[in-house]
Amino acid sequence: MDQFILFGDSITQQAFSQDAPAGHEDPSGFFGPALADAYLRRLDVINRGLSGYNTRQALQVLPQVIPPPEKARVRFLTIFFGANDARLPDTYPDPQQHIPLEEFKDNVRAIASHPCVLAHTDVRIILITPPPFHERSALESDRVEDGSREPNLRRTAVAAATYAQEVRELGEQINLPVLNLWTAMMKRADYQGTGIDDGMLPGSMGDRDVQSRANTVLKSYLHDGLHFTRTAYEVLFEELMALIQRKWPDQTPEALPFVLPRWDDEEAWKVEQASLL
Repeated sequence: MDQFILFGDSITQQAFSQDAPAGHEDPSGFFGPALADAYLRRLDVINRGLSGYNTRQALQVLPQVIPPPEKARVRFLTIFFGANDARLPDTYPDPQQHIPLEEFKDNVRAIASHPCVLAHTDVRIILITPPPFHERSALESDRVEDGSREPNLRRTAVAAATYAQEVRELGEQINLPVLNLWTAMMKRADYQGTGIDDGMLPGSMGDRDVQSRANTVLKSYLHDGLHFTRTAYEVLFEELMALIQRKWPDQTPEALPFVLPRWDDEEAWKVEQASLL
């Protein structure tokens, strides 16, 4: 079967997880199983999420991620990085993950235009922006994990928003569709603003209204400030399916035939039998 490859960092890697995050009853991994079920017997959904990777590392291993056309045809490719690139420089612990903004943008462009990707005819590439970040949840998670030291803020809400903006701009520049996950989540949190440099974004320490709907919703999406709960993966799934419906209506699950015939398709089985003679 043709492949639907999910290429990203830990948020992609955990998209199939059946473990429930601390404080949550439901396993987080909704997106992966939902997508695999939607395309069942039509496309193989391949998880190539690599925890901790930034775009520099992703670009280096890309030839090992994308199969050559003679092995398998790639129909869809999602590129979902930035959460690690946006980590602040010189923060504990090593090794560092930060990638400067311009290099990040160049790396995503290089991934999308890599010869290994373009070797596939009509591969449908989707860029996904980094999600929002919830700083208080990240600090709380750090305290639980390592109570022996004062936690430090390795990522910020503003940095997440800034790297998301770079993905949006790149999509416009190279004419690729962008799943604007940052905005989709913020809208569901009733955030109406657009500014990202005032330190008052929902999820930031600068936003003192910790009981606001925006902060409450973001906290329900990001169990440790960064990684997704089931609810967040549901948003990702809804947004991805809506994008495919808009951009490629002929590639929705309903529009694609089964690769192998139904068990009760008598005419198809006559053809199959004849091909064996």
